Amino acid sequence: MMVRRRAGIGVLALLTVSCGGGGGGGDTSAPVTGGTGTGGTGGVAVVSTPTLAHCAASDGTFSNATSELGLCYEVPGDADATEIEELGGGIAIADFNRDGQLDLYVAYGQQQHGELFSFDGTRFANRGASGIEPSAMDIAGYFVDVDGDGMKDFISAQVEGVEVFINDGDGGFVVGNGVTNIDHDRATFSMAAADYDVDGDLDLFFAHWGTGYVGGQQEYLWENRGGGTFADVSYRVPVASSVSANHRASEYSFTPIFADFDDDGDADLLMANDFESSQVLMNAFGGDLFLDLTSEEISDENGMGSAVTDYDRDGDLDWFVTSIWDPDVANNGSGNRLYENADGFGSFVDVTDETGVREGHWGWGACFADFDNDGHMDIFHTNGYREPGRPKFRTDPSVLFMSNGDRTFTERSAELGIVHTDQGRGVVCTDYNDDGRVDIFVANNGKSPTVFRNDHDNANHYIAIDLEGVDGNPEAIGAKVRVTSASGTQFQEVQLGNGYLSHGPATLHFGLGRDDAITAVDVVWPGPGAHSSRTEGLSVDQRVAIRHPLAG
Repeated sequence: MMVRRRAGIGVLALLTVSCGGGGGGGDTSAPVTGGTGTGGTGGVAVVSTPTLAHCAASDGTFSNATSELGLCYEVPGDADATEIEELGGGIAIADFNRDGQLDLYVAYGQQQHGELFSFDGTRFANRGASGIEPSAMDIAGYFVDVDGDGMKDFISAQVEGVEVFINDGDGGFVVGNGVTNIDHDRATFSMAAADYDVDGDLDLFFAHWGTGYVGGQQEYLWENRGGGTFADVSYRVPVASSVSANHRASEYSFTPIFADFDDDGDADLLMANDFESSQVLMNAFGGDLFLDLTSEEISDENGMGSAVTDYDRDGDLDWFVTSIWDPDVANNGSGNRLYENADGFGSFVDVTDETGVREGHWGWGACFADFDNDGHMDIFHTNGYREPGRPKFRTDPSVLFMSNGDRTFTERSAELGIVHTDQGRGVVCTDYNDDGRVDIFVANNGKSPTVFRNDHDNANHYIAIDLEGVDGNPEAIGAKVRVTSASGTQFQEVQLGNGYLSHGPATLHFGLGRDDAITAVDVVWPGPGAHSSRTEGLSVDQRVAIRHPLAG
């Protein structure tokens, strides 16, 4: 095991159904149109039109830094959006070319295909032709090493399926669908990756919403057979189906997250699904089968986005699910849910009311992050939907639940400078500028993104940790990391694809409050052998890399 200190971060025909229990198909009363400029130029646009209001500069504890980062621009297009396209809009952040700087892919969901940017330490520049050329409208994208060569490839989730683009090692990508065998015939939403069968490489799980499949058991779980080839083993997972408000029977999965919620060494699944069909799925018999352990406690009506972490610092993984908060509509608006892992083995209980996180509007992407570095996880999620007859959701604000340190939260978005009332979809929370504070990226449907830079100014400490794994899983996805300091032990798990239509870097960020020393960092590594390591003597306020005991 080796520790390296790093100074910086170098990042099928579609059925018409109504999302979230609304009353019909897409909103045809107000067609979705794009702007008239050129998207993704990397230049700072003049924020003077309603289509660019989402990136108007602001200052506060969180500052809207979209323009200064070169990410404020018009997305051209004038076509009406389909309902699937209305749901799209994702962000992927990773260092795909290993140059020490973050790369950013923005999927708009409609109007035009997504675009790739690279961070130069100050701004995000559009990379232009990169080889990522979706053949259908993309609603999300994911950087993941599918062929095990140590370079991040790219998976494009689209309204008609998926496409795989292989990293060519020279700053670009080439089409690779035939290499991997991964192929979908229907709209594909969020993706999660983990080594569910504990054989040392990453497997993939995809979500599908409203495509008319019921009990089809296909195109969900793809097992990595090595050498970049995958096999569809979706029969192992009992994906739930439901019926929408306009009586369409289908599977309605939105956001899967691999998480070892029973702490037995293999990745389980937590699935945020629409129309009262969210699921708790336990990995059993060495990955041969996922058992549905969903209880009556799992009561979210319209699960859409989600996030997983140990929010209460008791050593196990808890689950937050975004939904619709609308007290004016019966049986379709009881809000978010926070499910606490009561026994450490995946018995989840609903603690939404006692924690204060129910009221979140029309929720989508979410994250857990310690925004003020006080040692307690906060929650951010974005909102918005163009639902006929419910105009309040066209401009409902994103919300920020700050932890009070006692298992309760207070909503403080406006107070802390987060003003976002656009059509938010995907969310990534990461420290893009390596200043020790976690920032917020929001993907907007049909528009350029919004970035809130975290400018918290306090005396709290932190440590950021990257793990260096072994071949097949170079970022140690699925590793369990515990950081111990004077105030106790915190626990996080490394995840890839841990939010609605989006994912960020595998870096773990731990706020430490006023603790100015770290007793130990303990890692339980994923893969065969159940290896573990302990690192002592680390200083606070830095980013470090910890290497697998067997890494060369």
